[in-house]
Amino acid sequence: MKKYIQLISTVALLFLFMVATVGAQEATEDQSQEKPKKETTESVQPSDKPESKKSDSAGSEQEEKGDADSGSSKEKLKNKSDGKSEEKSDSKKDQDKDKDKGSDDAETKSLAEKARTSFRNRFNSKKSQSVSKFSKQSDQFVSIFDPILGSIDASTLQVVSGTRQVALGTVVDADGFVLTKASELKGKLGIEMPDGKVLLAKVIGIDKPTDLALLKIDATDLPVGQWSADPTPQTGRWLATPKAGEDGKATIGVVSVDAREIPPSKPFIGIMMEDAKENKGVRITQVIDNSPADFADVLVGDVIFKLDDYEIKDARGVRDAIGQFEVNDRVTLGVLREDKEIELRLNLGEQDKISPNSKRSNMQNSMGSVLSLRRKKFPMAFQHDSMLTRKTCGGPVVDLSGKIVGINIARAGRVSSLALPVSEIRDIVKELKTGDKSPEKVNKAEIASITGELSEMDEKYSHLPNKKTVLEQKYNQERARVEELNKSISDLKKRLKVIEEKKAVYGKDLKSLKGQITNIEKTRQRLEADLQQLRIGSR
Repeated sequence: MKKYIQLISTVALLFLFMVATVGAQEATEDQSQEKPKKETTESVQPSDKPESKKSDSAGSEQEEKGDADSGSSKEKLKNKSDGKSEEKSDSKKDQDKDKDKGSDDAETKSLAEKARTSFRNRFNSKKSQSVSKFSKQSDQFVSIFDPILGSIDASTLQVVSGTRQVALGTVVDADGFVLTKASELKGKLGIEMPDGKVLLAKVIGIDKPTDLALLKIDATDLPVGQWSADPTPQTGRWLATPKAGEDGKATIGVVSVDAREIPPSKPFIGIMMEDAKENKGVRITQVIDNSPADFADVLVGDVIFKLDDYEIKDARGVRDAIGQFEVNDRVTLGVLREDKEIELRLNLGEQDKISPNSKRSNMQNSMGSVLSLRRKKFPMAFQHDSMLTRKTCGGPVVDLSGKIVGINIARAGRVSSLALPVSEIRDIVKELKTGDKSPEKVNKAEIASITGELSEMDEKYSHLPNKKTVLEQKYNQERARVEELNKSISDLKKRLKVIEEKKAVYGKDLKSLKGQITNIEKTRQRLEADLQQLRIGSR
């Protein structure tokens, strides 16, 4: 009975909120314009009734259209009432019924179009404070949901790594069991309690298909929210997510797409390639930055001739081989580099995140939000438009009855969030509690593979430390010799400089002396000529 009273109170509050919204908008119009306009708009009233399926953007457009049409209908009634009073006061305005009907239809269409235009202008205008004031994320609107969020708030906790929040958690058992999103967990984990105290948290189970993790903290008598018995919420239902907004407030949204399977991303290496000669593999023509191939030191010019057990003859063979694996699978590339065969290991990435062709769409899709690391490949999830970020996933989402209908599992796009329905979670929680799905057990094969790879590397490269020591000694010896030679060269350069200076002085003196000798030779020749002339008496 209390639940029904609570639901009736919530609906009544929503109705009062709608009336207040319309009043605030009309007051804003009266103050901002000299003449009142005929068209009015109404805020969207939350309703727990299902609506037709539509995409996020289509839902938003339909929401605007519905508001505008609602305002037009009110104006239509108002105009009809005015028309009747005029007909009573002035008999000249009486017309045939058919003509009146046609005129009313035309006027209604005109008013509807004006209402749509008016709504869009108000919504987009910087002066439209009344509309933004009563948006879904405003304090006034969120406060309407306070009666149904009281107990759920207490069972929604913050998951932290160090001092940083990484996710939200949902209390699923009073004895310290908290459900959250697995792929966001890292480092030393803790749960921040309502009083601000942080309790150490241990991961006791993970479920890879749903990306859920069950944490255990040393606490008892924790509040647990009531889970809905319905399978999944339908399109058009109003939802609330506690502690997902700014300053720990709730965020409000609407189911935009019914529960469905979310397909995985395509695996990706991160290379551009061309067929090698004689069908002997593919030659790498480009390695994409920050891709699995880049991290594995694949180089331009390498020829891939094998991928795990698959022989590679051409580019199609590479695509076919990759198609047999999933994202994050570890594979081995057989590579021919400078006529030498080597093996390179790498983890396959997501094409949607790495491919240059997806760069622009990813940027647009993440505008205004921080997307989850894993936002694809879920067995069943419904989509809603509540504003979340990657660190506010893992918490509960509730309907107007205050019951948990799902766990937010991913921020998937600019206006889309994904939640796992409770029907998919109940059995998983029971299984996670048993400890049979601890990280060590779930990842047993991967742990063994990487451990073996590390042992192989240790064995293969065990001689490298000694070789490194020897090379360091030789390097230091040669460096000392270089320093000694550089010092000798410096001394030689100084001596050479002195010699060059002396050489310059000697050269100058030599030039002067040569000039003197030349002058003496000329004087001697002239004197000898004079002497000869005197002896023969020609002078």
